[in-house]
Amino acid sequence: MTAPDDMLAAQQQLTEILRRDCPFDQKARDALQLGVSYLGVDNGHLTRIDTATNDWQAMVSTDDADGHTPPELELDLRETYCRRTIEAAEQLAVPDISASEWADDPAHQTRELDCYLGTPIVLDGDPCGTVCFVAATGREPFTDADRQFADLLACLLERELERETVATALTNQTTLATVLNRVLRHNLRNEMSVIRGFTQLMAAELDADRTDTDHAETVFEHIDDLLGLSEKARELERIVTTDADRTATDIVALVERLVDDVAADYSDASISVVADGSVTTAVLPSFERALRELLDNAAKHAGSAPTIAVTVETVPDAVEIEIVDDGPGLSEQEIDVLDTGTETPFTHGSGLGLWLAHWIVSSHEGMIDAVATDSGTVMTVSVPRKPAVGISPELPELTRAHDTYRAAVEGARDAIIVVTDAGRIVEANPAAGELFGVDPTDLRGRGITELFSESITVAEIWADADPSERATVTAVDEAGTERVIEYSATPEIVADHHLFVGRDVTERVAREAELSRKTQAMDAAPIGIILADHTAEDNPIVYANTAFCELTGYEEREVLGRNCRFLQTDETDPDHIRRLREGIDAAETVSVTIRNRRKDGTLFWNHVTVAPVEAGGEQLLVGFQEDVTGRIDRPLSPDGAAN
Repeated sequence: MTAPDDMLAAQQQLTEILRRDCPFDQKARDALQLGVSYLGVDNGHLTRIDTATNDWQAMVSTDDADGHTPPELELDLRETYCRRTIEAAEQLAVPDISASEWADDPAHQTRELDCYLGTPIVLDGDPCGTVCFVAATGREPFTDADRQFADLLACLLERELERETVATALTNQTTLATVLNRVLRHNLRNEMSVIRGFTQLMAAELDADRTDTDHAETVFEHIDDLLGLSEKARELERIVTTDADRTATDIVALVERLVDDVAADYSDASISVVADGSVTTAVLPSFERALRELLDNAAKHAGSAPTIAVTVETVPDAVEIEIVDDGPGLSEQEIDVLDTGTETPFTHGSGLGLWLAHWIVSSHEGMIDAVATDSGTVMTVSVPRKPAVGISPELPELTRAHDTYRAAVEGARDAIIVVTDAGRIVEANPAAGELFGVDPTDLRGRGITELFSESITVAEIWADADPSERATVTAVDEAGTERVIEYSATPEIVADHHLFVGRDVTERVAREAELSRKTQAMDAAPIGIILADHTAEDNPIVYANTAFCELTGYEEREVLGRNCRFLQTDETDPDHIRRLREGIDAAETVSVTIRNRRKDGTLFWNHVTVAPVEAGGEQLLVGFQEDVTGRIDRPLSPDGAAN
């Protein structure tokens, strides 16, 4: 890959790579290869890291299968530079490791890499890997542009990983939704059939009372509506999931046949057809169902003796079928179904049929225009005369994707809210209702900023277009309870609509605040304090306060991951070391005074107390270090030797 001339060119190439329709691994490898060319390093890797097990794996690598770091290579995290990136939770750049404080790092000894630039990958708030670039030899320091580009690349790959995670979830939900749909539809029909049968028996046993008869007829009407709705749902699934080819069809003959069928079902309706000869175009078998739904709707809901006129004509590049009735006119909700496919309450079951008609005509690259007037309704179906060969295979998949997407959103644990440019909520899942203490339907139409107790604008929520970045805001639910909401915001998920994903982190924030207070207290303590992981091999130090660093002369980063014995000298009393080890092994508090050496080589008497503690479910050792040189009867000479 040719190295880009500047950062802008590199960003453009990176954007083009990630927009391609190809597997994630291929996009990630090409993006890493671009980074290698731009940064002038040997290799780039996307890693997967598990800090609990100290596992490091190269998910994607620019190296060859027989190279230094091939794809799928697994290492001990403690022998990689990436552990430092994860611990720091920020990008780290060391261009010449041999000349840096990392020279003694285990990774330098085992991996023999002298240049490293690593950026953490965070998913759902937890570090899960890195994007790192390495070289066998050192180089000049990375420029700000180099680091910005590496950060951008990591951010975009992080976003792609999030999408991969969502896609996997949607695939799983698709299977679940399909099974539930079939079971629900089957059970609905079976149970309603049983109810209808028992209702008939009950009606037959009633006295010939007119009121009771009317009640029974009302029950039958509603049962039959539900059964019809079940059949429509079944037909809808069949049409949506069936693949078929377009065939040349005489539209006039098709309309005339459908009119005869509808007239037979609605004997009081007067239906006429006006057409000038035959009109032929290629349509799918489902097109007949769309016309039948529209004709049925006109005959059923246009009054007791409706008059319906159907006109078929050709217009430039299209065929139009106009259906005019003299009924009361479609409602605004039903017109919206025909125009846009928007879901509405299925009044009398007609909404589902109208939605089906809309979907079928849209799949033909056509449209339905519905107009309600004082004298009735005019529905105009328009389909191209020269359509593309076959139906786009993406349309059925798109519809199924919509259903599975909705299932995933409804079942998500995080609050998912979609708002308009004005900040008005148009969609809210059950988790959003639970988060804000209301029914999710009650959130629709409200301004999203009304939910927050602090002053924040819609523009501020979506000011950062990076959905991997998370911010917090304080909300007050209907009961007056304040909650801290961590959220990510993605603008323009579709035109003029924006996504808000939030979760309640009130307890986590409180824990972090408490931990921060305790850490600050330990940082400010006048004696040295360290914490070591008692469950890890060799009890590595995981925390050291300021007093410890001042006492020993080492910086915290130089002691983390090491056992405290690095302070010992040849003159340290082995009996005291043994007592210290026995106390630690026995999980007992133990105190000894031992000779230690500072970083600058000077010796001092260190009064050490070590005790086992448990914090947050972790088994730790806490060590207190106090310089008691001035209290020892044998003061040290200037060269550090005891008198």
